[in-house]
Amino acid sequence: MQFIFMFLLVAFSAINLYSATVQFESTLLSTQNGQSLFRNSYVALDTQLQTNQALEIEFVPGQYGTLSNARGPANLDLLLIQPNNPPGLAGLFSALALSSTSPPVSLSVDYIFLGTGLPSGQRFFVNQFDSAGRLVSTITSGVTTTATTVIPEPSGLALGGVGVLVISAWRAVQRRRRKLSPVENH
Repeated sequence: MQFIFMFLLVAFSAINLYSATVQFESTLLSTQNGQSLFRNSYVALDTQLQTNQALEIEFVPGQYGTLSNARGPANLDLLLIQPNNPPGLAGLFSALALSSTSPPVSLSVDYIFLGTGLPSGQRFFVNQFDSAGRLVSTITSGVTTTATTVIPEPSGLALGGVGVLVISAWRAVQRRRRKLSPVENH
């Protein structure tokens, strides 16, 4: 019974260990009519996309205008959904794996930046789709970071699971020692 509990705990913790680190670099390409055209180059450092998994990056309406010129490896199906279409909804840069990829995954997209200052981190998701293109689940999510600010953080649930495993192993060793050591009567 204890073995089954430990196996389930390890399996559950391993699922939560999947994390993704997506770095970006913004480059100003031009300014026309008061609008800045930028290119974001993304690198998913530790993300291996399996078939029918997609790395999807959000473009918040009000900060981002027209998306264009998506680029990525040939085994990714790239899709751009414009911000505010329909009104109020975020835009999306989606890279769906047609076959498994190996890290790092490099992508880029051009966009009109409507915000002030420089573009900052964006929410991203790694989603699992079925063969018909329906969303099955979100595997992980996060916020893109600049190349100089990546600080990977382990999952809290995974750390808790490791702690429980260590305590369980320690208790099992203690019980075994008590069984093996002679009983002293005073």
